[in-house]
Amino acid sequence: MHGISMVAVFMALSLLTQPAWAVMSAVNPALSQNLDSRPKKVVLLPPQVFLYEISAGGVPTRMTDWETTARTNINSAASRLASESRLFELVAAPPPDTLAQETLDAHIGLYDRVAQSVFVYGRGEQSAWAHKKMEFDYTVGPGLAFLREQTGADAALIILGSDFISSGGRKAAFIAGLALGIVMPLGQSFLTAGIVDLKTGDVQWMSFDSGYKDTRDAADVDRLMRALYQTWPGPR
Repeated sequence: MHGISMVAVFMALSLLTQPAWAVMSAVNPALSQNLDSRPKKVVLLPPQVFLYEISAGGVPTRMTDWETTARTNINSAASRLASESRLFELVAAPPPDTLAQETLDAHIGLYDRVAQSVFVYGRGEQSAWAHKKMEFDYTVGPGLAFLREQTGADAALIILGSDFISSGGRKAAFIAGLALGIVMPLGQSFLTAGIVDLKTGDVQWMSFDSGYKDTRDAADVDRLMRALYQTWPGPR
């Protein structure tokens, strides 16, 4: 998949001007009311995380060479923490052929759009949309069922995000700005993880987190993934 996670951009536009916030989540009531239905085996789809360096003037430049490190860190942390927390068995996605890759890309793109709706409406934090917390009808359709057949997994874990990292010039400008009473925003990470049922395509759970982290750093990614997983419903 090429491009940028739109839900991460939406989170950035909504929250970049605010202090770091606590992790947020949304859970399909059908899952929270029947914890025995939680998936036992989950396939981890390739994380779609995009990294940008912010110049002294605030211009973001995509850094594709950094993304390999960040995605490797996310894969590692997601698998290890799922096992340590006894959430579910997490398995890697099989190498797809061209047709399967196109299907996978299309559904991750669809999930990205759905995640925006969940972030805005599905958490039920606004009174006008409180009913959406129970009318949780978010889905990407059954097009990922082939992964169920190939891996034996019940669900898929999809991770999206963006990381805006300040350059040395940006950090210097930040310090200079403080001396003049001007506060410039520095870089920030935005990450969301979600579980999708492979048979129906229904979204079962999503978690959103943001922080002044660097996804190129394994320890920072560990903290981000741990926070996301802590919202998974039910006992460990």
